[in-house]
Amino acid sequence: MNIFNKLSTYNINDMSIHYWIDEDQIVGMTITPYNFEFPFAERRTNINCEPTIRSLYKVFNKDFPAYHQENLVQLKVIGDIQPSPFAGGTSSRNSEATQKLKFVEQNIVDGGIKNTIITKLADDRGLIANHYVICWSDQPFIETYTEIKNNGATAIKLEMLSSFSLGGLSPYQSADGVGCYNVHRFLSTWSAEGRHECQPIEKLNLEKSWASFGVRSLKFGQVGSMPVKGYFPFVALEDNTVGVIWGAQLAIPGSWQLEVSRISDLVNISGGLADREFGHWVKTLDIGSSFETPKAILSCCKGDIQDLTNRMVQYQNLANEKLPKTEADLPIIFNDWCTTWGNPSEENIIKIADSLKNSQVKYLVMDDGWFNDKPGIQQSIGDWNISKTIYPRGFKILCQELVKKGFIPGIWFELESCTRDSSIFEMKEHLLHKDGHILQVGNRRFLDFRDPWVHEYLYEKVIKMLKENGITYIKTDYNDTIGIGCDGSDSLGEGLREHLVGVQKFYKRMRNEIPNLVIEICSSGGHRLEPSWLSLGSMGGFSDSHEGLDIPIIAANTQMMVTARKNLIWAVLRKDDSISRIYYSMSATFLGRMCISGDIFDLTDEQMRCVNAAQRFYNKVKKTISDGFSRRFGTEQLSYTVPKGYQAHIRTNSNGNEAFVTIHTFQNAPKEISVQLDGVWTIYDAYKQEHLNININGEKLVVSGLKDFNGLVIALKR
Repeated sequence: MNIFNKLSTYNINDMSIHYWIDEDQIVGMTITPYNFEFPFAERRTNINCEPTIRSLYKVFNKDFPAYHQENLVQLKVIGDIQPSPFAGGTSSRNSEATQKLKFVEQNIVDGGIKNTIITKLADDRGLIANHYVICWSDQPFIETYTEIKNNGATAIKLEMLSSFSLGGLSPYQSADGVGCYNVHRFLSTWSAEGRHECQPIEKLNLEKSWASFGVRSLKFGQVGSMPVKGYFPFVALEDNTVGVIWGAQLAIPGSWQLEVSRISDLVNISGGLADREFGHWVKTLDIGSSFETPKAILSCCKGDIQDLTNRMVQYQNLANEKLPKTEADLPIIFNDWCTTWGNPSEENIIKIADSLKNSQVKYLVMDDGWFNDKPGIQQSIGDWNISKTIYPRGFKILCQELVKKGFIPGIWFELESCTRDSSIFEMKEHLLHKDGHILQVGNRRFLDFRDPWVHEYLYEKVIKMLKENGITYIKTDYNDTIGIGCDGSDSLGEGLREHLVGVQKFYKRMRNEIPNLVIEICSSGGHRLEPSWLSLGSMGGFSDSHEGLDIPIIAANTQMMVTARKNLIWAVLRKDDSISRIYYSMSATFLGRMCISGDIFDLTDEQMRCVNAAQRFYNKVKKTISDGFSRRFGTEQLSYTVPKGYQAHIRTNSNGNEAFVTIHTFQNAPKEISVQLDGVWTIYDAYKQEHLNININGEKLVVSGLKDFNGLVIALKR
């Protein structure tokens, strides 16, 4: 890194955080594995000798730099000179405001296990940027964010501000690293969440140009109130020649963007709130005011994408100490959605409870329909009046009956929305607007959580309802996105951000009012599986794929983005299911939290024995689900709806002395598979059908007798 001077280095756990400063007082930041076996490369400083540059160098007699320092804080202010070359409409990085931010000072606040590095930058008009890195001596990740203050003489309007900017990649390459870099992303769409995508940087058109000229940028993200619609807010860059991978994940409940960019040799990744060009975001900073970005989580390691994601999902465990005590034991859930399909009654809920009397189920969740006085789903959402026709003795009596039977009752809400036939649907002054009109998507309108009236209304309708009926489990659903934003602020994007701050404030109020409340985050399945939402709940719904053959595939996908203890997986059981299908469905739930639904009171004794055996086995291995790391093997799937081959998933506890392997076969399954183990293990138990044979051969687990669409779980000990 010849033309940069090292400002500082901090060694935290197994990572090093490097700060670099150039002659213009621009500060950049890089992270690397601590005490890595490969030293930083001796970089070339210019490309004057390249064949494409020689003649230009002779004519202009000036160096063509091989790389540039890029600021660890990226921002753009309205009125700035646009960054160049060819960046307009593509990237707002390295704007005039960014270039003017110069180093002032750096301090570290020593908090023992948790330390904070604060890098202060400022410009000549009174704009101050404080860049924060929070690091833990016992955690494999860091957290970053930016605070911007306006100490100048006039108000300014921000149109881009990064939560993080990680540069100098890769420090192990002496030039532009042709063929060295892969970019990893996780795609997401309804009922097909978390498909892993890996592309060489050249195939993404991010190869350095012949003259180190022209911005090369891959900017992607999501716009709206479903943060995991299109992609998870995650990106990773891999240097495959030395086996190091860097990752970043955003904790943002609404619109976000991530960017992989380069002008010359070095690659940069950055991200934060979706900017003006991508997410209609503008924020006014009045004189003396400040603004703080959402958080980003960063990590790096020697290894592959699975090693990296195992590290990064541990960030979500920081919030575990706030969880209700009941969650320590990872209770099993039954949800009536795929049983009653939105037509519950006192009779069928009691029938479900009686069918589960010999099971290990603790949470019994009553999904959509408890407020319906006439058949049908999602009617009059927003009024939240308990039906008097389907609970003739009163809802509280039903909840008390469930408690007597040993269950914790749960309830479904879609508390941010309202639909036709509800009275609040017409209360226009309390709803979101866009361009002066009520913001309506399909049959839904949306409450405005910047409005104090909305918070008090929902206190009466949600929090008091939970308290009065003794309900300590709430499934909060959210079934459409409001898009680019709403009226009432500096911009549509800022309106969206403020609204979602208000939504999450209400979630925190629910937890404060009912400390033992279990919150399940759902958004048509998996549209809110990002860190800021997951920190507010005990678990998140992995998908709306309730009965598909793709469930174990999606569940393994989402476990790479969600810590396993919060990855709620459905097993929907039908009376016409074969025994093999029961094993297939129940085995999938070992990839996270077990959630059962379906024809529970119509199952045969044999089917029920398989279901209860799975629950007992789940309780044997759940400590490894709560605290462990995972690795996935098997066939790469082209189609999720018609999967082929097999999938094996190993979950090892943090002590490394216990593990379990979850195996699923698909169409055209091999008759035998072997799974590579890390060292020597022994089999101590299994959840499987009799026709399957399992044994350990050296450091391999061998399973034979496989047929299409088998599911099994094997427990191992050192």
